[in-house]
Amino acid sequence: MKKAMIGMSMIVLWCASLFVVPFLAYGDEVNIGVIMPLTGKVAAVGIDTLHGAQIAAKEINDEGGLNVGGKNYMITIRQYDDEASAAKAVAGMQLLKDRYNVRVVIQGLSGPTMACLEKNERLGVLIIGFFKAPEATTRGNKLVLRHQQTADDDARDCARAAVKILKAKTYALISDTSDWGKASAEGYEDVFEKLGVKKVASEWFDERTQTDFRGQLTKIKAAKPDVIMLTGHDESSAGVITQAHELGIKTPFVVTTGFGVTGEKLTGPKLIEGYLRRIEFTSKTPWPPANARYRTQLYPAMGFKEPAAGYGLSSYASVHIIARAMQKAGTITDALKIRQAVPSVVPLPEKYNTTGVTGFLENGTGIITGEMGVYRDGKLVPMK
Repeated sequence: MKKAMIGMSMIVLWCASLFVVPFLAYGDEVNIGVIMPLTGKVAAVGIDTLHGAQIAAKEINDEGGLNVGGKNYMITIRQYDDEASAAKAVAGMQLLKDRYNVRVVIQGLSGPTMACLEKNERLGVLIIGFFKAPEATTRGNKLVLRHQQTADDDARDCARAAVKILKAKTYALISDTSDWGKASAEGYEDVFEKLGVKKVASEWFDERTQTDFRGQLTKIKAAKPDVIMLTGHDESSAGVITQAHELGIKTPFVVTTGFGVTGEKLTGPKLIEGYLRRIEFTSKTPWPPANARYRTQLYPAMGFKEPAAGYGLSSYASVHIIARAMQKAGTITDALKIRQAVPSVVPLPEKYNTTGVTGFLENGTGIITGEMGVYRDGKLVPMK
């Protein structure tokens, strides 16, 4: 009887452990989500974003972890591949919340982000990232933080530069069909109309699926614009630029901040010589030392195969901002308190400040400087 009771007790304890162990496994962790495309045509954006978050988490953990309310936590990055789909991004946010009690999610693409912003407040999930859709911070959502200025603000800067620097009298648009692409197009059109610059062509593509842009480019070539305003991420922008040269288009492009390191490698310096792009920092407030440290020390130490790009720099800073806000707020689960604590922890210490964000407006938009640059010998240099 005694042996039987011992055996029964062991069985009960074993069964209980099936439920207790998962709880214990996550009990001393802070889980931060990354919902981005990790496969498909814009995977480079998502993978770089994930890498930046992972680097920051490792750095914080190596320094002893996150102390909140007198208790230490290790940060774990929980990733979800939304394949640049709005519906999948929402499903991913729900899954990460249910499975890992994720209260902060990093995102970057406007379409998926806007879909998640329809539900994140109800779930108690704070969204932070580099998404560009203006509406993300104009609808009163209290759980949203944007690292950069909006798409239409970027576009207005680019349009003014096209007139001032390239002396454009006519222009053509070729943009991704996303919320980001549409907002950018509206920004271009607004400035150009006020400055009397005529639109001679307007073409669209879906960067999630499209690789051949010759049809749109042939129409643009026939319209003979003075400048082409291109909105797309690395692979799609590089494809448009490469195929434009193949078609003999000599017209200069103005590209967005979505065209970065990966895009530059895909085109090579010769194809983008003289093209314009906005720089996130100015010559008066140059890229901070943390940027070089990230690229030359932290990133190589992780052994990633992909080149370091700007998306990771943003998510790296996001994790450090959130970690400090959790400490300041004294909670790892109350998304609103974490959000409210963020203004008190920026700008980040120089060692971690890879984005140059000096603060956040009340609506959640980051305060960051910037100016226009031109590609010279493959390098983006500030305009004089």
